Amino acid sequence: MDHIDKNYKYFKENLTKLKKLYPNEYVIICEEKVIFHNKDLDKAIALARELETGKYIIQNCETKEANNIQKFPTRVSF
Repeated sequence: MDHIDKNYKYFKENLTKLKKLYPNEYVIICEEKVIFHNKDLDKAIALARELETGKYIIQNCETKEANNIQKFPTRVSF
């Protein structure tokens, strides 16, 4: 299992807890740990640019059920 899959599995398994800790915030998960959280996606992306490609995921801990999963397998530009 690669880093992205492990991080995504961590996110799914801990989603309820993460939503309580970081409601409506973006989190960066690296090595199955939250290393950053903020309501501003641009700040999450700025930090992600400094990380090694393929080692992290950015997820939104949206308290609504719809649209709470985002998976970025490579660096993206917005």
